[in-house]
Amino acid sequence: MTDEVRRKESLYDPLLQTTGSQRHASAFGRAFSPLEALITCAPAQEPEESVLEQLALRDILADALDSLEEDDRWIFDMLIVVRLSLRFVGLVVGMPKTTVARRRDRIIADLRQRLLDHPVIKERLDGYYDYTLDPDT
Repeated sequence: MTDEVRRKESLYDPLLQTTGSQRHASAFGRAFSPLEALITCAPAQEPEESVLEQLALRDILADALDSLEEDDRWIFDMLIVVRLSLRFVGLVVGMPKTTVARRRDRIIADLRQRLLDHPVIKERLDGYYDYTLDPDT
């Protein structure tokens, strides 16, 4: 990449505006890698979550959501993301709102179990949350 092209691109890309390790901190407002997070934290302080760790968690969540069936994904999106009412979603799909509520609960339980079964999530939650407990108890 020529210097002229780099200068033009740097006007639009925050990653190209700085150099070295400052590049990641200024672009994302946090450490880019777990090592950078560990280096920048004070002694005896828990390091801040890095950008790479956040991206890994997003990928795991995206994979779990992608594993849902098409109908379940639509119901999840409409109820959780768009925040439509149970009654409205029930009217659209042609089922009673109690059935939609039960289906929502099953979808969330399935997602929860998929996420808790993932080794990265297990390691991350270790010590923070007793994920072996049954939520119905």
